[in-house]
Amino acid sequence: MKELTLKELGDRLNYKAKPAPHRVNIRVPFADKEQAKALGAKWDGTLKTWYIPADMDMGKFRKWL
Repeated sequence: MKELTLKELGDRLNYKAKPAPHRVNIRVPFADKEQAKALGAKWDGTLKTWYIPADMDMGKFRKWL
């Protein structure tokens, strides 16, 4: 296994996922809804699902992907 330099380690810790060009539905348990909402997730009342709006950093929502 290769040792990481400080720069490589920093790059991995600050990694940001690419935004999706379209919305992405996510599974958010009821207990997590306020956290997801605070991060920018939206609720679709018609489909009864949470989603990440288009062009938003998906890395913040890794827990629910």
